[in-house]
Amino acid sequence: MKHRFSLEGYNYRLRPIKLSDADFIVQVRLEDIDRNCFIHKISSDVQSQIRWLENYFMRTGDYYFVIENRLTGKAEGLISIYDENDGHAEWGRWVIKKGSMAAAESVYLLYKIAFEQIGLKELYCRTIEDNKQVVSFHTSIGEKTRKVIENYTELNGVFYNAVEQYSDKENFYNNISPRIEKQAQMILVRNQKNLIGELNFHHIGVAVKNIEKEFSNYVLLGYKKEGECFVDKEQGIKGLFISAKGQPTLELLENLPEYHTLDLQLKNGQKMYHMAYYTSEFDQTIDMFEKCRAKIISPPKKSVYFKKRICFLMFNNMTMIELLENNIY
Repeated sequence: MKHRFSLEGYNYRLRPIKLSDADFIVQVRLEDIDRNCFIHKISSDVQSQIRWLENYFMRTGDYYFVIENRLTGKAEGLISIYDENDGHAEWGRWVIKKGSMAAAESVYLLYKIAFEQIGLKELYCRTIEDNKQVVSFHTSIGEKTRKVIENYTELNGVFYNAVEQYSDKENFYNNISPRIEKQAQMILVRNQKNLIGELNFHHIGVAVKNIEKEFSNYVLLGYKKEGECFVDKEQGIKGLFISAKGQPTLELLENLPEYHTLDLQLKNGQKMYHMAYYTSEFDQTIDMFEKCRAKIISPPKKSVYFKKRICFLMFNNMTMIELLENNIY
């Protein structure tokens, strides 16, 4: 079924499957024969998969998704909702690439799409009883077990029982969602560290009309100047770093004469307008943020103050981030 349902989580996003995903479907389903022994085998012929997808697009009540890593933009798995009937539907066709940590969050996102976008009342899944690891997973995240269906399916001439597990909206929000959301946040830390190392906070940028007048207020809060003011004509600003024990370092910034860099922030009364972080993987961090839909608003350039590259990006929630190259102090 062609649909437009999609959702982003902390690490992963679900998006509708496309014909161009046929090669990935074949690859991921044939990647690990031992691990995939409890799913129906498919042909390695990509054209055959394309024909299957073309038929799928004609069906109703069937929602097929690709699981993408939002930090890298790469596909890491597949998941579906199908056999929709009177607010109930089955979910499955669930395959994750070897080594991926997408399992829990992909299920979390699927449930949210089911209840919040499609408008379903319940999702259930049927897992081969011998596939004890997956049955245990469903139990561990808070799904309820309804029944065991005898001789449910046949694989390679052998009939298997299936365990039917399910969740309605109330159980999802009360039990499943809190468990998976906490786990997803921890996985994000691991995924991000594997990709770019650590982001380390450095300062908050503060837009001011006059640095000296503004600093007289911060003195009352215990702040002291870190050296003298610096001038960056390329960015059109004058700046001063100030610091105080137990408080974040601030960068007071004012427009240079004839420049309008901070006009919008000053007009809107948006004093604290960017947060700055340093990273040893400068280019990779920029790429990661762009994959997460951040927009570069000031391309990488050498900083007058830091003597290394900086870059400004805007998140889709209008938060501005400054990246500083390497461990800069």
